[in-house]
Amino acid sequence: MSKRRSVLAVILIFSASLLMAQATDKGLVGADKQFIKMSYKEAAASYEKYLKKHPKDFYASRQAAICYGKLGDQNKAIDHWTNAMESSQATDRDRLDYAKSLLANYRTEDAKRVIVNLRSSSDAVAGKWGRAYADGYNFNEDSILSRVHLVPVASTPKPEYSPVYYKDHLIYVTELKKPSASSIFSSERYDTVDVEKGIKFNSHIQKKNNINGAFCFTPDDSTLYFTRTITKKETKKKTKNPNATSMMQLFSTAMNSYGLAHQEIHPFIYNSFDYHCMHPSISADGKKLYFASDMPGTLGGTDIFVCEWKDGNWDKPKNLGTNINSAGNESYPHISEEGLLYFVSDGWPGMGGLDLFYADPTKEGGFTEAENLGATMNTQFDDFGLSLMKGKPNKGYLSSNRKAGTRDYDIYYFVNNKPRSFPAKIMFYDSLENKSMSVSFTLNIPSGTYDEKLDSGKIYNARIRPGKALNISAVSENYVTKNFFKNPVEKSDTMVVVQMRPKSRKCIEGKIIDKDNNKPLAGVKVAIYDEDGNKYLDYITDSTGNYSICNLPLDKALYIGSQKKPDYFSNTDKFFIKKNQDLLKDIFAMKIVVGKAIKVDNIYFDVGKFNVRPDAALELDKLVALMKDNPEIIIELSSHTDCNGAAAANMSLSDKRAKSSAAYIISKGIAKNRIKGKGYGESKLVNDCKCEGKKPSTCSEEQHAQNRRAEIKVTGFIVEKAKPADKKPVAKKKGK
Repeated sequence: MSKRRSVLAVILIFSASLLMAQATDKGLVGADKQFIKMSYKEAAASYEKYLKKHPKDFYASRQAAICYGKLGDQNKAIDHWTNAMESSQATDRDRLDYAKSLLANYRTEDAKRVIVNLRSSSDAVAGKWGRAYADGYNFNEDSILSRVHLVPVASTPKPEYSPVYYKDHLIYVTELKKPSASSIFSSERYDTVDVEKGIKFNSHIQKKNNINGAFCFTPDDSTLYFTRTITKKETKKKTKNPNATSMMQLFSTAMNSYGLAHQEIHPFIYNSFDYHCMHPSISADGKKLYFASDMPGTLGGTDIFVCEWKDGNWDKPKNLGTNINSAGNESYPHISEEGLLYFVSDGWPGMGGLDLFYADPTKEGGFTEAENLGATMNTQFDDFGLSLMKGKPNKGYLSSNRKAGTRDYDIYYFVNNKPRSFPAKIMFYDSLENKSMSVSFTLNIPSGTYDEKLDSGKIYNARIRPGKALNISAVSENYVTKNFFKNPVEKSDTMVVVQMRPKSRKCIEGKIIDKDNNKPLAGVKVAIYDEDGNKYLDYITDSTGNYSICNLPLDKALYIGSQKKPDYFSNTDKFFIKKNQDLLKDIFAMKIVVGKAIKVDNIYFDVGKFNVRPDAALELDKLVALMKDNPEIIIELSSHTDCNGAAAANMSLSDKRAKSSAAYIISKGIAKNRIKGKGYGESKLVNDCKCEGKKPSTCSEEQHAQNRRAEIKVTGFIVEKAKPADKKPVAKKKGK
């Protein structure tokens, strides 16, 4: 008896190769016939009857397990899978199905062990699952960011699935009395989870006793595309093939503004009696139709295909390729308004049963490699038929039998706030002149690697993923090659600015920044000059705090001074411009606060001594420069010790060191009345490291070192004496 692809489940509508019994036993042959008709309950009973006589029969055990799996009774399925696993005839795909049954029975660790052992399997699907589980794929990542709620009225003891939000109504498919028949129903929606009792949706376009299945509306709601079975009887009549089976086909009809369907129904141009076409979804621009099919050219069972609208009709279907389709079954595509593709698969590694996946669009019109939506969007049971609400990229409806793990498929409303791709604009700017520029660049993002060119004033549009690395390597004539890396954050990175630094143009640039709050400072006078007094820059910063100047002399001592009177210390730094590199230099301005202690680093003395060492002199020279830059300030230079040793000795030594340091500064031309040296010994500890008599301190050396310090603080300002007023000459009186 020949093998043939057929629909194994009314609701899942996936193709698979039927395993036909080779035995001649009438009971087994009868069970197989029931299995082909998808009468799984009756088939399961027949296989079990056969197993009473042949308890170790692999084929009957396997078939019974599959039947109970289709019925959602994983408790009974696992018993038969366990029996089937004892046979050497069991394949790796059988072992994977056994593991999925273990997952559905909450035997997660047992399932993981079975799946990991499949990582070297030659079976493409089993091997992919095994490697994913061996690599520790985390299906629970960010699961707290998604919520799923049952829609009670639209969830009855009968299966309901494939929900779509349309004109304030929830439209979905529900199974009728016969398992081989279903209809599209409509429920008026009060809010996200409360809807009224459903009624048949446009019954005049639905065929009685047929499967009227998954559907979609065009973006303007003017056309309905839907799935319908062509029954076995109809197929035989059309093809004259006595072995024909029922097939899924696509149809469309016009819709008016009131939601009423036109009576005229149009078959999809690529419908066939040799393969299924089902589960349509239309892109936001109405120009692409996605659907599932097992037509020639598939990679496994059913694959996702796409057609483009050209010259008034749909062009030839194209397989979406290995980033989407696997050696298993992919179905129920849904294309979002933003171009993300959602679909269902049993071939890509998942949580068990059917899982929901998604993929980002690429610039070439394809998609990135499929990613599992993870918990709680997926469970170890069947989750499928997802659709998003218009204008709500993170909200929609899906179908699942998670509630009981049976064939009681119900409708669920979801809010999914897990990170997803978002549109971003990428721009390139000259870092000195802050203007757009032409550039060639390589962009590496999750959707692929792109080599691009961009003219000045142009913006590059891309889709990037939160937390997923964005790498840019950019080149432009007369600019230093830029390697840019970022882990994007959706709310702040919709605009990515890449600054390119010109090759040496003898420039210096930077910001003037408040040292306390790290914010740019406006109103700061920035001057650049050389030792001969030649001035190259005399500039007042705006709110950005930026300064820049080019065409400076090379390898010559230059000075940059910043001044913001009267609140901030003025300062001067020495710098050189080198031949092959411009200089980036941020200047941190410190606010003058009278009485505020400022720590001075690296003023060291020999043990027990107070003479200024050469290394300490270098640091004191910086204080000399500070006081020359700020000729109006009066400072106190203080010295402090830790608590080790006698307090009186510490006080005396610290005072000598402070006065010695002050004397050095005075020797460099600073007036005596502007600086005072004072020692505080151990009287002003910055921590609780006190030494009490002979009792040793429990503090670490690092803590003691914090107390051994030098500080300066502004204690006041020099007030210039008023010049005496010019005296007018007194006229002498003439004598008589």
